[in-house]
Amino acid sequence: MSLLPKYRFKSRLFWALRIIAIIVIISFVVLPIFWVAATALKQKIEMFKLPPQWFFKPTLINFIYVFKTMPVIRWTMNSSLISVGTLVLSLLLGVPAGYAFSRVKFKGKHILLMFILLTRALPPVVIMLPFRVFMQALGLFGTRTAVILLDTVYNAAFTAWLMSGIFESIPVDLEEAAIIDGCLPIGAFFRIALPLSMPGLVTCALFAFIFSWNDFLFALTLTSPPTATLPLGMLSTYGMLSVGWTYMAAMGLVAIVPVILLSMLLQKYYVSGLTFGGVK
Repeated sequence: MSLLPKYRFKSRLFWALRIIAIIVIISFVVLPIFWVAATALKQKIEMFKLPPQWFFKPTLINFIYVFKTMPVIRWTMNSSLISVGTLVLSLLLGVPAGYAFSRVKFKGKHILLMFILLTRALPPVVIMLPFRVFMQALGLFGTRTAVILLDTVYNAAFTAWLMSGIFESIPVDLEEAAIIDGCLPIGAFFRIALPLSMPGLVTCALFAFIFSWNDFLFALTLTSPPTATLPLGMLSTYGMLSVGWTYMAAMGLVAIVPVILLSMLLQKYYVSGLTFGGVK
């Protein structure tokens, strides 16, 4: 009986430490976003006050300025087209490749998958200059297509690697049963394998979209002023003598919103399991 109070104390202490750790992690992640939002809603003079003002009268003057003086809509449209194009092309190439790797048995498969994944580990600077020369030869330099193709090189490799593991976790018996019932192999892929791999598809889609949306180096190298993206547009806040921090924060907040909305829209697929889908 004497051990019970001691056990309760340790349990409460562990619970308190866990709550503190969660609060610290959430604060570490949320604080930069809060700081950007607060800076975007402040007057210029308020941003340089020390100590920083946590309570202030918010204003939309920074958003009004950037939308009136800069082509933010065009930059956002370019970023959206490039990100969606990269997402679609990465899934079209990576998902069938991952399915083939999971169903076809041959020697050296895992080594080949490793080499495919290593393309993701390549520093962007390594392939940037050769790809620029290649795009100039094709007449695609300065277009959104050039950025989509280069972003797809990185994202399709990751998609193929991730989806191969997900498809391997799906029982082949489900597809064989569908084929016995009269379904073609391609039909079994679309009706059985793809629905059960939805969490993986969503993960790959988010990775492709976020990677392309946040891309700066490839867009800087391959685009022209009419096809510039939102990260490049943020450079316009730099002046000859000063930096428009409040304007940059306003544009940064505009860049954050689409990613957050997409993540919230696809969040329901995160909790769906492959085993549960297989049983159903």
